[in-house]
Amino acid sequence: MNQMVASRLTAVSALSRSHRRLAKFVDWIKPEPDTAEVIRDQAGNIRRVITGQAEADGLTVLATPEAGSFAKSTGLRRHMRGDMEIEGQDVDLPFVVKPKTADGENIDNLLQRFDRYAAASYPKTPRSTTASSVELRFVESKLNYDLVPMLQAATPGYQVILKKDGTRRVTSVARHTEFIRRRTRESDELAGRVKFNECVRLMKWWRYVRIGTTSPIEEVRTTLIELLCASAYDRLKVERTYTETLSKWFAYLASVTKNRTQIAFTDYPSVEAYQENAPGNRLWKVIDPVNSNNNVVHTPWGNIELDEFASWFAAGRDAFARITSHESMGNDSAVDEILADVFGNAVLTHGDLS
Repeated sequence: MNQMVASRLTAVSALSRSHRRLAKFVDWIKPEPDTAEVIRDQAGNIRRVITGQAEADGLTVLATPEAGSFAKSTGLRRHMRGDMEIEGQDVDLPFVVKPKTADGENIDNLLQRFDRYAAASYPKTPRSTTASSVELRFVESKLNYDLVPMLQAATPGYQVILKKDGTRRVTSVARHTEFIRRRTRESDELAGRVKFNECVRLMKWWRYVRIGTTSPIEEVRTTLIELLCASAYDRLKVERTYTETLSKWFAYLASVTKNRTQIAFTDYPSVEAYQENAPGNRLWKVIDPVNSNNNVVHTPWGNIELDEFASWFAAGRDAFARITSHESMGNDSAVDEILADVFGNAVLTHGDLS
């Protein structure tokens, strides 16, 4: 064995057990590289076909920007539902439209129209309607596409998100995507294996595991997780190992969520002037990086949900402190047990060290 190979093996073995498991695990939860081209081709076809249906129906499609976790490289190819590992990758497909009438701008009206377009274009493909999209589920490829109708904002490059309650939120799909990509690019320049977007993937998975426990929280928005991770990254960056990085992130976010510290960013100027009485959660604010009036914290969350959410991060902080302690004593079985409590048994099954 030459000296270079020996030194590499020594460096790998010096990394903690938990880091090596998490590194293998994140490779398992992230999309396979060869699916990217398949998604781009299929997404392009869906955009073209649905746009054709919309135009034939008298609805002008102004743009179909790249968006969501696929565009940001933070997506998962599988997730947890209870104790089950569910295969499937979600891809957002926004359609920025211009209806002919004010009534046509109603979200229910638009969702009904997009449901018709999807039914006509893909009659054998299962679909469902959510509060803001029509989901197409391609069973064979395990790819799910969310058709999201939006309006064009008065400011170029911005869109209007329509809510069920009739409110409208101005934001920017492209700027949100670049917000995440910039932090990933920056972390790519740092030494070591740990990358910002891979930590986001781990935190998204952790979110599913926590929701699967007995909890009053049934949903945590992906945007909320991404912005919390961005805040942790901006303050703490990433360390040499996933264990060190997540230990610091959980500790920081445990404090932020417990104290309900407002989180905001300076990447972009706000597209709207700040409004003191903008709609949104009054108890805690995590602000959209492009619009100071958009709070991404779930509006219905009260003290019970916010305290529960904070307890998740506190439990994560304490778990990683125990992991570090057990690793220092060589207690491998205890390390594995704690990892499984945080990320589910899948972290052991698919974070295999053999």
